[in-house]
Amino acid sequence: MARKMLSALPPWLVLLTLTSAIFLTHLYVTPLKSDLLIPESIFQLSLDMTFEPEDTDVRVSTFLPKTNHRQSLIGETNLAPDMEFHERNNNLGRQGNWAGTDQSRSVHYQAHITTTATRYDIPAELLIPTSYDNAFAPYLSQTDAIQVNHPEIKQLWNNIAPSSNQYILDVLSAIYEYTTHSINTVPFKGVTDSLTALRLGEASCNGKSRLFISLARLNNIPARLVGGLILNEGSKKTSHQWVEVFINNHWVPFGPTNGYFAELPAHYLELYRGDQSLFRHNRNINFDYSFTVAIDTISPALYHQQPEDSKNKTNAAVLLQGLGLTPKTSSLFLLFPLCTLLITFLRNVLGMKTFGIFMPMLIGAACYATGLALGLVSFIAVLLLAFLFHTILDRMHILKVARLAAIITIITCLFIAALYFVDIDHHVEFGMLTLFPVVIISFIAERLHQLSAENNWNDLFYISLGTLVTVIGCFGIFNSILLQGLFSLYPELLLLVLSIQIYIGSWSGIRLSEIVRFKKVLFKDAASLVGINGRNRELVYKHNDKKLLTLAADKLAAKEAMQALDIPVPDTLGSCASHREIQPFLEVIATLPRFVIKPNNGSQGNGILVIIGKQGDDFMSASGKIWTLSKLKQHVNEILSGIYSQDGDTDTAYIEPLILQHDSLQSLAPYGLSDIRIIAGKGKLISAMLRMPTKGSSGKANLHQGAVGIAIDLATGITTRSSLKGQEITHHPDSGAPLVGVSIPFWDNIKIMAEKSYTAIPLGYLGVDVCLDKTQGPLILEVNGRPGLEIQNVHNRGFGNELSSSISAS
Repeated sequence: MARKMLSALPPWLVLLTLTSAIFLTHLYVTPLKSDLLIPESIFQLSLDMTFEPEDTDVRVSTFLPKTNHRQSLIGETNLAPDMEFHERNNNLGRQGNWAGTDQSRSVHYQAHITTTATRYDIPAELLIPTSYDNAFAPYLSQTDAIQVNHPEIKQLWNNIAPSSNQYILDVLSAIYEYTTHSINTVPFKGVTDSLTALRLGEASCNGKSRLFISLARLNNIPARLVGGLILNEGSKKTSHQWVEVFINNHWVPFGPTNGYFAELPAHYLELYRGDQSLFRHNRNINFDYSFTVAIDTISPALYHQQPEDSKNKTNAAVLLQGLGLTPKTSSLFLLFPLCTLLITFLRNVLGMKTFGIFMPMLIGAACYATGLALGLVSFIAVLLLAFLFHTILDRMHILKVARLAAIITIITCLFIAALYFVDIDHHVEFGMLTLFPVVIISFIAERLHQLSAENNWNDLFYISLGTLVTVIGCFGIFNSILLQGLFSLYPELLLLVLSIQIYIGSWSGIRLSEIVRFKKVLFKDAASLVGINGRNRELVYKHNDKKLLTLAADKLAAKEAMQALDIPVPDTLGSCASHREIQPFLEVIATLPRFVIKPNNGSQGNGILVIIGKQGDDFMSASGKIWTLSKLKQHVNEILSGIYSQDGDTDTAYIEPLILQHDSLQSLAPYGLSDIRIIAGKGKLISAMLRMPTKGSSGKANLHQGAVGIAIDLATGITTRSSLKGQEITHHPDSGAPLVGVSIPFWDNIKIMAEKSYTAIPLGYLGVDVCLDKTQGPLILEVNGRPGLEIQNVHNRGFGNELSSSISAS
């Protein structure tokens, strides 16, 4: 019984229920810690070491970050071609050692680190101890660079000593005040010992720190040098040194150079302890190095493991980092599905169009790495460049595939050239823009060029706006600390995303954009309106077999199927399915005064070339453009390569005779070929309209490009109303001819032909396009397994109820 009830539930609800159970169990076992959802800065430290050895092996070592009470090493990568690496970890620090041959040239090390600030309060009454354990002897003794017992050091102390030198706070305050304010800070110029710093009255961080240590040890206070980096964003070669003093069982930091008393800020990174050199290497290798620091703000959950006593230690981001991904890249990976959910919602619920389906998500990911403003500005700049080169190459009549390839190459070359002029601080961010030229830009530029060439500025604006909104939405998801944390700690939330995606995919409702598009129909009869979701899910998926859809898309095969039932279709004068057939194909073309070249698997009129006459050996298209045989050959090549194919596969080009429009329609619309669209449900005719070209549609019978839609009464074949871009009209905008009350000739024959088309290609939801030839009468131009829905606006009524009745009655 329970199994039957479960099977009766929709899949999305079953998955949602399962996900909820898993999530609540996980939440009970591992309660959510709110601090893991609070933004935290993570430092990305890169160290690049280069060398040019001359017939000698290479030995290089440096101190690397390690985890301690105030800093955590999240992850690291070490790229050193042809070099062996080993590390040594002791109380001085964690030392990395690389060994290579005279062929070795570089080491690239990168670490992701979090740090916290630290501060200590020193009790005023705390006395200086009289003795220490022997382990502290090195921190109280004199060295060559830290002179403790030199007369000048002792004299300095006599001059600055407080009235009572028994209290640690008083002594350290006097030392701090002198080394911080009386010794001038100068840029690093080499190692400076305590005595030199005193005599010069100036020093860099290492000289000031050594003088501090000398005075502390003189007063029997253990002190040591600490070396590391100040993690400010950008590239540099300077490291930093400060002091730690042992007070009441704690090593307490002091920074006399930058004014830190018993405290250390969060952006200080410790690398080693003691008077050490940060780098060591053998001679004559022309050694050089640089540090680069970048700061990201992310959720701590991206790198924190679950508590050791937890029964569930699963953190998806940490698992991904085990594969070598950075925390930031891990968050991108985890949030990609959520971005796809956003895109699904925007397209299937709101009806928002974009350049490509998931390309805005890639742009959003790149913006997440570069920053939204820089990412969008760079994207637009590169897009405009791609559009410019696309236009130039198109005018050079470069084949489409080669044109796209050339644009990718050109933009990539420009990108590499730009690297020479970009400040080194921005190379990491600028590098993310490689997503644009290589993956995205050329294809968006192609669509942009197509829309502009068709003067389809309305679609261009709304698609651009939709792309921008989607990019910003995806960026917001990637940048959300809350989402980063939740999907890292509770990866089962991805199943929640999946359940919502399935629900939206199962939804047949009207998209928000269709409320505007079909507002008049909705006001009149909302129940009968068919939207895109309803068409795809309830009609195409349920009643149109995939094999039949493929047959309908294959125009030559569809013509053969209709010819077998004696349905009139335009003749096929020749076809070309491979490049070796192009020459015979062109020889046929050369003998024809008028003709049409079509792609076999094209859609929406793309790739159709209408030739209306000849000028010597050249041809003139319907738009007035002159075509040579070589240009026609190029166009055929593009068709064969699949440029205009619905599925992108290689295609076949074929020739049809130019249809001269019947006089009854030619007198109404002399600027192109009109056609009649008939909608059928399981062979029963539901609705019909006449699509009539205008100058604004460039002679094409495309309603979205400015053709007139004219409703036809199915019973009588008489036109009842007409509209242009949603506005009702009564006369043709160019010819001025009346459009209402026109009787369509051959109407009974046209209906019979449409019904027989269903017999030839039995699609449950079918669109049949018919034209009227001057001499042959009605001809079937095409059958369509996914006919559009604008016919409802033309009739000012929906056809859902009639369609459902005809399908269910069959």
